This record gives sequence, structure tokens and C-alpha cells, in this order.
Amino acid sequence: MRLTSFVKTTGKTGLHVIVPIRRELNYSAVRDIARTIGEHLLREHPNEITTDWATEKRRGKVFMDYNMNVRGKSTIVPYCPRGLSGAAVAMPLTWKELETIDPTDFRIPTVTDRLDPWAKVLDQKQDIEKILFRSMRALTS
Repeated sequence: MRLTSFVKTTGKTGLHVIVPIRRELNYSAVRDIARTIGEHLLREHPNEITTDWATEKRRGKVFMDYNMNVRGKSTIVPYCPRGLSGAAVAMPLTWKELETIDPTDFRIPTVTDRLDPWAKVLDQKQDIEKILFRSMRALTS
């Protein structure tokens, strides 16, 4: 279809594919289009793709979830840390990067070089206890 698309990790094991479109269609029309594309891909690649919600039936396949294309659904925004063990981050990627990464590779300590201009923000750690103590001492003097 030659649509321009972008990819990001979800901060878990998945990926979100974003296809920017003009705001000319309502949500149900966009959902129908996404479902049609997903069903077409499923027919073309039945051994690699599934639309089945049961996680045990999805193992080893790409889960195409067109159901996210509806009003009221939300997705994790880029660069957002997830409330999960290991501090996983939803990370924008290039399509080329998908050849060499795993969606779970991105964690707060490992993505700072990708967050320009905040790339070095975690290198600027301050001793908050010392600063608070100094401030309290100044207030009581």
C-alpha cells in the first residue's frame, strides 16, 4: 500500500506500528480499514501472523491487534517508562533497527543516549540528602 509507517516498542514485548493519516475518516472506518489490512496480512502470512487473542495461540507469531483503532483506547507514548520490573521504556525505532534489537532491550538505564537533549541527565545525579541538610541548616541559622 506504500503507506508511511513508524514503529516503536511498547515497553513490553510488543511493537506498535503507527500510520499517520489525515483526519477525514471516523473511528469505525479507520478500524475497518485496519481490520481489513490485518486480515489481508493474515491470509498472506498465516504461519507468521495471528489475530487470535489467546496468548497461548500467539506464541511464535506476530499478533495483529486492529482493535486498538477505536475511540477510548490508549497506547503507551514514546519514551514512557512502564511500571514494570526492570524499568522498561516505550522506544521509537527505525525499521532497520528491528533487525538487531529485541523490544525488551530498552530500559531507563540503557536509553539515555537516545533521549537528546536529556542524554546525560542521569549522569547529573545530585546528593539530595546533602542538599536538603545544607538548606535546613541555612534556614535555622
